[in-house]
Order: sequence, then C-alpha cells, then structure tokens
Amino acid sequence: MAVIVGLAVFLMSVMGTSVHHVASAMFTIIVLLSFSAIKRWKYGFLSLSNVEKIFLLSFVFYAVSGALAYINTDDVDKYFRLFERYFRFFMAVPVFLFLVERRLSALNYLYAGAVISGPFLLVIAMAHYYRNPDVPAQGYYHHIIFGQLAMLNVGIMLSLLLTRTMDRKIQLLIMASLLCGVVTAIMSQARGVWLVLPIYVLIVVYYTIRGRRLSFPIIMTLFTVIVLIALMTPIGGVIKQRTEAAVNEVSRFYTEDHYISSVGTRLAMWDIAIDVWKQHPLFGTGPGDFDDEVMALQQKGEYLGMDVHNSVHNIYIQALVGSGLVGLAALLLAVVIAPLRLFLAAVATGNGAGLAGLVVIISYAVFGVSESWILRLPAISVFVIYVCVIAAHISLERRDQPDRSV
Repeated sequence: MAVIVGLAVFLMSVMGTSVHHVASAMFTIIVLLSFSAIKRWKYGFLSLSNVEKIFLLSFVFYAVSGALAYINTDDVDKYFRLFERYFRFFMAVPVFLFLVERRLSALNYLYAGAVISGPFLLVIAMAHYYRNPDVPAQGYYHHIIFGQLAMLNVGIMLSLLLTRTMDRKIQLLIMASLLCGVVTAIMSQARGVWLVLPIYVLIVVYYTIRGRRLSFPIIMTLFTVIVLIALMTPIGGVIKQRTEAAVNEVSRFYTEDHYISSVGTRLAMWDIAIDVWKQHPLFGTGPGDFDDEVMALQQKGEYLGMDVHNSVHNIYIQALVGSGLVGLAALLLAVVIAPLRLFLAAVATGNGAGLAGLVVIISYAVFGVSESWILRLPAISVFVIYVCVIAAHISLERRDQPDRSV
C-alpha cells in the first residue's frame, strides 16, 4: 500500500497538470485507499493535535461554504458540476487520516517527483515551442496550471536543497532539474506564476544567511545561470514581451477603459464580480452564476466583445462572488491560514518538511492572485495531495519524537 500511494504521489508531481487524467486518477486512487482506514477515522481525528484538527476542519468548512452558496444559485446544473471542486477539498480529511493512521509517509516520493518533473516538463515545453514559438507552452491542460506545477516543483526542490544534507553531485543534479523547471515556467508565459520566483529567492537568501545546506558560491552560481539563460536565450524575449504587454494592458484599462486584453479582461471581471457580490454579500451569487451575470451585462450593451468566463481569475474574488463572505473566510482558512499555521510550527521545531509546506501554501496563494485555480480540478488535486502528504509526514515525525514534557 505504501508503494501504491508513493507512486500515485510521484506520478502526480511529475505530470499532474500536463498529461490527461493523471491528476484525477492518482487523486482517486489515494482517496479510495483512504477508506481502508474508515474504522480508525474517529480515533485518528481525536488523536490529532489542536493545530491538526483545525487544519482538517478548515477543509470541511470550505466544502460547507460551497454547499451554502446553493442558496442564491440560479444555474443549478452548473452548480452541481462545479461542486466537485469543493468536494475534492473535503476529501483531504480522509486522505490525511489514512496517511497518519497507516503511518505512510510519501514525502520522499513527492521530492523525487518534483526533481524528475524538471526535465520532463521542459521536454513538453520545448516541443510546444518548436511547433509554435508564439503560443504559450503547455501540456494537455491550460498553460497557466502547466506553469504552476513547474514553478511549484521548483520551490519543492529548493526546500529539499535547503533542509537536507546531500552529496554535492546530488545537489548539482537537483539544481539542474530546478533550472529546467524555471525555464518551463517562463515558457508557459503565465505571468502570475512568475510572481512566486522573487519569493523563492528571498527564502534562499534567508536560509543561506542562516548557514544552512547551501553555500553562498553555489547560490550565486545558480542565480548567475538563471540570469544568463534570460539574457542569452529566447527566454529573455518572452519575459520582456509579456511584462511590457502587462504594463501596457493595465495602463490602457485605467486610461482608456480598454478591457479587450488578457489583463484588461481580468480587471474588468474583478470590477463586475465586486458589484455582483454586493448584491449577495453573505453567501454570494452561487458557483456557476458569474458568467450569466456577465452575459446579462453584455445584453445591456456593456463589456461588448469581452470573452465570457465563469472564472474571474482570482481565487479570493472568485470565492467572494461565488459564495460570499462565508466562502472567502472559508477559502482563507483552508488554503492559507490553517495550513500556514501548521507548517510554520513545523519550521519552528526544525522539521524540514515544514519549509516544503510553506512553499506550497505561498505558491498557491500567489498563483491565486491572477488565476482561479480553485476551479481547475488538476490544480486542486495537486494542492490537496501535496498539502496532505507534507502535513501527514510532519504529524508522523511529531508522534515519533520522545515526550520531554516530564
């Protein structure tokens, strides 16, 4: 069973947002296995620390917020199709209890998958680039979540390098894969994904100053290679072009009310979402209804020509408009506050897995500023499994530590 769970985690971390059905299939396998410990769920929950209990209950609260949002839903069919997004968060509860009760740590499989994903995803990105250099690199799914996994795994590899002592050759291999991941994330042209990179740099600088596993020369070499790649390859052109386009689109939106652009559409949808939310502040307009609101405005002659999406490309505003203040509070608790508290406590005790957990939470919190990944099943599956695997590992290590309270 440990091998099956480990392989599922490994495959998800390698190709979860690039190969069709991998994320959902691996998620389903782990969830089904979790029911083998159903008789121990109650005992397992009662044996958790208060921080771990809040961590699990936050996922339950988020699922409940999705159920409560049904109150104002008009498009019932679409609501039930979207409710699976909430239900997958709820499945974090049996998965976590299963891993803890069966004493299964899949963290090393997660690390291994992150390392292998670097060259694997780069091959996919390069294949797309050679077919059409002007189109963002992607796998089977959307280019944004393709870039998200690449960048997320870069952070996982950094946490591994910063918290574990390894042979220098192994370090170099991981750094080579890390560079592949950075290049892949840039080639995805997902600008919101790039925003995480400066945070990773700050984490590396902080741990290096504290005298952790990586020396200053190694860090400088890594940064130098990244800069040279940006300056001496087409990657630099992609960064410059996408950055200038974003600045121009923001400027035109606020000066000319021009919303027919990538960033302009996002800003317009945020404005619309806030206006819609004000009509249903507590429980929102209901998941699945936002695109209907946009179409209603277009019928009145507003926002003509703008593509209609149910996604507002921001998880916080998405939660607000879809499930109101209750949904936003639930989202913040489940995606940021509760797991952040658990992982910070682990970091404080010197548990290296805590840094990997922080990377996941920070990354998804930043991704959520410009992309509603909470509506994308592969992204949700990756988030839930990554967080549960890391949190379960921390819980098992805590239980194995001798009690020094006497």
